Amino acid sequence: MDVIELAQQRQQEDVDHALQARAPAQPGRTHCANLDCGAPILPVRQRMGAQLCIDCQRASERRAQTCARGAV
Repeated sequence: MDVIELAQQRQQEDVDHALQARAPAQPGRTHCANLDCGAPILPVRQRMGAQLCIDCQRASERRAQTCARGAV
């Protein structure tokens, strides 16, 4: 192995370790936590610990970005 291959291997190990460390302790919800919505959450997002459906998550992130821009 040359130096570049060793660096790539080390980088992949770091990424793998970081992903394992951020894994949720419990699975996410089966349906959106937004009481006005209640839409089902896809299984892949449940495994990542999702609490909101994709549409509500996007709306939440848009609101957060708007607030952050206003605070600057």
